[in-house]
Amino acid sequence: MTSWKMTYDIRNSTCAQQTLVSLTGVPLSIWKQYVGQENEFRCTDNLVEYIVSSYGNLPQNYRDFIFIYFHITTSANGCASFRKYGVLNLTDAYLCSDSELRMFLEKRNIYIDLQQEILRYGKKTFDIHFGCCPKENTEAYHCWSVGRKFYYDFGTCGFLSISEMSPYLGQVHRRPEILMDIDNLLQTNLSQEWASKHIAYEIVAQIKGSNIVYDGYGNSEEKDIVLSYLSSAYSIAFGRSSQKILLAEKKVHIPPTDILEINQIKYWK
Repeated sequence: MTSWKMTYDIRNSTCAQQTLVSLTGVPLSIWKQYVGQENEFRCTDNLVEYIVSSYGNLPQNYRDFIFIYFHITTSANGCASFRKYGVLNLTDAYLCSDSELRMFLEKRNIYIDLQQEILRYGKKTFDIHFGCCPKENTEAYHCWSVGRKFYYDFGTCGFLSISEMSPYLGQVHRRPEILMDIDNLLQTNLSQEWASKHIAYEIVAQIKGSNIVYDGYGNSEEKDIVLSYLSSAYSIAFGRSSQKILLAEKKVHIPPTDILEINQIKYWK
């Protein structure tokens, strides 16, 4: 079992401060001494590296961390499917016959056969195979975009931290992103219809570092990745809130036992 001391939680400044202390062994009083001295270092990574090397220890591997994050979703039944199945990727969520997304689409005569790679709408059938990208703003492109969501960009994601004043551009607090792609293909109004009948929730969950995708720049060394995460913790701990995204490996599911809280959200109107 991973030690509590390896928990990475930067949902707010208090959690981020605790994360810095528990992961590095550097007392909070030391961290606070360097607040305001950031300009003396080339970047936050250098500042954090200096503090840790002088007063504590640098964790060897971010894959040993337990990350706490927000998964933002919408529901009309109090997130019943999340309580039953956990956080599933888009493909597996659609395959659940009682998922809100699938029932919503089928009630509107939209059926998706993921094995045959087709979408049926009334008497029309569309090929949603994900291959080479067609010319934009064509029916083929809109079919491709739907397929891209189901066969490529289907992993779960969330936020290590958020800015309550700046909604995520994907508008996940209003509707599943796939509905926008289906709207573009079928010329429907599913996104607005969903948003009018569903409530936004944040699902607080935990995930092992070995099950996430580091989304930083370049092929960073392990030390650089750890420093990057600690720098994000420092920024949240002593700066302003900002949006930090977490990406899970595509086929990773978060079981119900790893869901810590489910709350309605009031921000991102």
